[in-house]
Amino acid sequence: MSTQVEQAQRLYAALAPRYDDETRFITGIRKQAIEALKLEHGETVLDAGCGTGWCLPTLSEKVSGSGKVMGFEPSPDMLSIARSRVATFGLSNTHLYNASGETALLDSPPDAILFSYTHDLIRTRAALDNIFRQARSGTRIVAASTKLFPGWFFPGNWYLRYTHRLTITNFDGFQQPWTLLAEYCSTHSVEITVPGSRYIFRGVLR
Repeated sequence: MSTQVEQAQRLYAALAPRYDDETRFITGIRKQAIEALKLEHGETVLDAGCGTGWCLPTLSEKVSGSGKVMGFEPSPDMLSIARSRVATFGLSNTHLYNASGETALLDSPPDAILFSYTHDLIRTRAALDNIFRQARSGTRIVAASTKLFPGWFFPGNWYLRYTHRLTITNFDGFQQPWTLLAEYCSTHSVEITVPGSRYIFRGVLR
């Protein structure tokens, strides 16, 4: 297990019980990211670094009972909440794994992959290599999260770094977090929102 994953597990062990409440303000962009996947009934979707599973019920509904939702999460504390959510909503088409991006083994190639607020994951090449080699060319990729404000608003960037220290272990690439993802894609686009501190990345795997 990498040092970064171990550090993240320690962070999220403390954060897990209050994570859903503290992230309630990103509900809008989470919904936009799910819509950007353009899921259809019968498809397979991966929620990479699924956390407490906030996205799982909507993903499950989008692909319907004939489809499949997979999710992996390295934090046992976060995954426990996700599994409770799966049980509460009766998501029979949803399968969760306690694994990191570097170690996750998928039992089906996904048609679409969601990275929702997983900065550490999308800045780890070994993790992306492992995930994407289990996917097919043409797989739709969507990522949504926080980025630094434009350089002129440096007080805001200080605030972002301070507030995200409990959820991010490595601020590498925080100005443009999607750059590694883009390397794996044949085409991609980035939409910047809220003004300048959040983004939605859309791409198609090469």
